[in-house]
Amino acid sequence: MNRLAFAAALGALGLGACQPGDAPRPLTAAHAAAIRDSVQATLDAFLRYSAAGQWDSLGGLYDEGPEFRWMEQGVVQYRSAAQMRQALRRVSPGTRIETTHHDTEIVALAPGAASVATAFHTRFVDPRNPAGLEFGGVITMVLAHREPGWRIVVGHASSPASQNR
Repeated sequence: MNRLAFAAALGALGLGACQPGDAPRPLTAAHAAAIRDSVQATLDAFLRYSAAGQWDSLGGLYDEGPEFRWMEQGVVQYRSAAQMRQALRRVSPGTRIETTHHDTEIVALAPGAASVATAFHTRFVDPRNPAGLEFGGVITMVLAHREPGWRIVVGHASSPASQNR
C-alpha cells in the first residue's frame, strides 16, 4: 500500500471511530494526573513570577484568544490578555505580589482543558508603602493547553468584603 493510500485508510479509521453524537472518551487516570501535574507547574510559575515582579513572564500565562476574560468581585475587569498585561505594566517598580494557594483543586476536563479552584492569600509588597495590602479569597480558572503550554483563558477572583484590608 503506498503512503497516500495508507494515510487515507488511517484517516477513514479515525473518522469512523468518532461519529457525530458519540460521547467523548474519558481521560485515563494517567492522562488526568499528567494534566493536573502540568497545570500545577503553571500555577507554581504564576506564583514565582508574581513574587519576583516578573510581569512580562506573568503576562505570558494569559491566553491570547478572543475568549479571554478575567473577573474580580463578579465584574469583568479584563477582556483580553493585552489588557491584563497593560495593567501589570502599571504596577510600581519594585512591587512584588506574594500569594499562597491552599485547598487547590485541579480538574482535568478533557485533553488540553482543565479547571482550577483554590483559596488564596495575597500580599502586595511595595517599597513605597511598607504597610502593603493584604487580602484573600478564592480564585477559579479555566486553562487550555496551547502551543507554548498551559494558558489561563478565564479567571475569577473574589474576596469576602470583611477580609479586604
